[in-house]
Amino acid sequence: MIDDLPSVSLAKIGNTAGLQTRRDRKYVVSPEFVDRLISELWPEVLALEIDGQRDFGYESLYFDTPDLVSYLAAAHRRRRRFKVRHRHYVDAGTAMLEVKVRTGRGRNAKLRLPVDNAGANLFSTAGRVFVDGAVGAGTAERLVPILITRYRRSTLVDLDGPSRLTIDRVVTCTDRDGSTASVDGIVLETKTVGPPSQFDRWLWAQGHRPIQLSKYCTGLAALRPTLPANKWHRTLSQHLS
Repeated sequence: MIDDLPSVSLAKIGNTAGLQTRRDRKYVVSPEFVDRLISELWPEVLALEIDGQRDFGYESLYFDTPDLVSYLAAAHRRRRRFKVRHRHYVDAGTAMLEVKVRTGRGRNAKLRLPVDNAGANLFSTAGRVFVDGAVGAGTAERLVPILITRYRRSTLVDLDGPSRLTIDRVVTCTDRDGSTASVDGIVLETKTVGPPSQFDRWLWAQGHRPIQLSKYCTGLAALRPTLPANKWHRTLSQHLS
C-alpha cells in the first residue's frame, strides 16, 4: 500500500523534516496493522521515494568499548550516553558514520559524517576526530565493532508536522560470533521535535503505546542474556527471538 501514497523526495525531507534533533517513539506491530495505518492516514502523508524506489536496505555496524560503556549507559538510564555506528545504505551504496547523543528531555541528537563503506571496522583519521568531537577526546580509539543490524526500511512523512514514521521490516541483529536475533513483527518509529505526531496519536487510538526498544541494545541483550536488561525485559520477552 505504500506504493499508492503520494511521494516525496529525499531533498524535500531534508529541508522540512530532517529532524536530526528529535524525540523518537517506537512500536512493534503486525504487517496487517501497517497496511491499516497507511489506508487510514492516506492521503495526508507522503512516502519517501528515491529513483523510483520506496523500500531500502540498511546495514548498521555498532561500536562500543570492550566493556560496553555505551550499552551499559543505556541499560542503567544514565543521563549522558551515546551510540556510534557505521550505517551502510545498501541500495544507494553510500555510508555514514553516525553518533547519537542524549540531549535531555527525552530527545536525541544525531550527528553524521559521510564515509567510505570500505573498511567499516576501522575509523579513518577524520572519523576519529568526528567521534571524539561528539563524545569526548580519546573515545574513538577505545571503540570496537560489536553488533550488526540489518533490515528493510520505508519512510512516511507528514510535512505539516513535521514528523516522520519509519517502517522497518525483517530486523535482524548479529553478534561478533555470528549468532542472530530477530524482531517478531514490524518496527515503527516516529520522529518529531514537538508534540506527538499524527502517527503517534493514531497508534495510541488503536491501543498501541511506545515501547523500550533499541536495535543495538535490545539486540545485544537478546544475544547475551547475562547483560543487565531490565529496561528492555518486556520487549525482549514479547518481540525478540
